[in-house]
Amino acid sequence: MSPLTWRLADLFARHAFLLSGLGWGGMPLHAIAQDLAEGRLVELAVADVPPGGLRLPISAVYRAAAPPGPAGRWMIDQLKLCSRRDTEHGQTTG
Repeated sequence: MSPLTWRLADLFARHAFLLSGLGWGGMPLHAIAQDLAEGRLVELAVADVPPGGLRLPISAVYRAAAPPGPAGRWMIDQLKLCSRRDTEHGQTTG
């Protein structure tokens, strides 16, 4: 990695950096959709990355002896629902 690489875990800070023209970076589509639509940001074409970004697999892992409680089951169900919805609409997240 280049010593000139900024690493920002905070998406609000990353968004502010991008809007200020301080380089390029990945952001969740829902966080920048309006900026893309209004021309404040543009999607870059990157070799080996499909337009719209990459779909990343996600797994819920837990011990069989200690399955998730109500909140954990709700979260797993929500992730499955979002995944199905994105697949049905042909959307990707990146």
